[in-house]
Amino acid sequence: MNPNGPLIVGGGMAGALLALLLRHHGCPSVTLVESHPLPAEAPPETPSFDARSTALSAGSLKVLEQLGLLAPLLERAASINEVHVSRQGRLGLTRMLAEEHRLPRLGAVVENRWLGYLLVSALYRDDAIEVRAPDGVEAARRVSDGYIAKFNDGGERHTPLLIAADGANSRTRDWLGITARQQDIGHDALIANVAVAEPHKGRAFERFLDDGPMALLPLPDQRMALVWTGPRDQVDAWMAMDDTQALDALHQRMGAAPPALTAIGERHRYPLVLTEACAQAVPFGAVVGNAAHTLHPVAGQGFNLSVRDLAALAEAVGGTAHPGELACLSRWQQARRADQAWVTQASRQLPEWFRVRQPLFAHSRQLGLLALDLLPGPRRDFARRAMGLQ
Repeated sequence: MNPNGPLIVGGGMAGALLALLLRHHGCPSVTLVESHPLPAEAPPETPSFDARSTALSAGSLKVLEQLGLLAPLLERAASINEVHVSRQGRLGLTRMLAEEHRLPRLGAVVENRWLGYLLVSALYRDDAIEVRAPDGVEAARRVSDGYIAKFNDGGERHTPLLIAADGANSRTRDWLGITARQQDIGHDALIANVAVAEPHKGRAFERFLDDGPMALLPLPDQRMALVWTGPRDQVDAWMAMDDTQALDALHQRMGAAPPALTAIGERHRYPLVLTEACAQAVPFGAVVGNAAHTLHPVAGQGFNLSVRDLAALAEAVGGTAHPGELACLSRWQQARRADQAWVTQASRQLPEWFRVRQPLFAHSRQLGLLALDLLPGPRRDFARRAMGLQ
């Protein structure tokens, strides 16, 4: 194995996927370093009711299909065939349908344990990918043709391209000399799985409330994943409710469109701290995944945006002799700028836009929802952009 290929620090979903994509696009060797053990065994066939999940857009599914991972992923995923978007207390509803786009599905929701297992299994099947886990990089220093990374065991490795994929508080990003802006917006995300009384038929629901957006996403086995974001004091109240109270509150807020909810699993919360790296490319270095940007979870765009970043980076550098060349990395960064700006702006503005109560604005907003539902052209354009297909 050539030890001088790209070095990815961070073996989460972004880092693991990037390693596979780099190999897919011709990179002779890749090293992946992760501080935690990576899953070597398949999770149980019977999923945990409380398992965390990820919504993958149609564009992300195409990327996984290139790697031969789509079929096994769909074995334990729920397809999203239809998305309902509405506003509490107002008329107006828009629907996005897979058949409008001539797609088998708009996306799919998969448990993180299964997606992680598929990625890690593919890593271990490729002899040109060196996986160092559990291990870590304790320091990195710039040299004339790349970086020298020092591992926890004292060993060193030269790399022509050091890639930060180690999360929003990335140390690797610091070693690359890249700063990041972070904004705590004072809201938390509450997540849980719920059981439904009847099959969801692949329908997903995005409901804009006065206190923040709420989504129900399809999961296998008549389950749905709940994601709600709101002010911390209100999240405190939701966390303190018993299961019956929580289900009643959900029914009141979601309206009559979703299937009746019969049970709710363990509730988790995490603070919404938005991160944006001030640059994503420097000589011999790149920043990806949550180290590059973390977004509001509205519309589930965060990981899907990262998938598009990773696919473009792998295509840009995978087959080059000098993957850390600044000109190449800068072209990648520039090519991704418009998509990142659109998604970042939409994820920040949509929740605020739907919270405005001024009557004239609220009326025009509902007309906009009705127009999206009645006019297939604008609805298709919006949906295809959100799915990463244009």
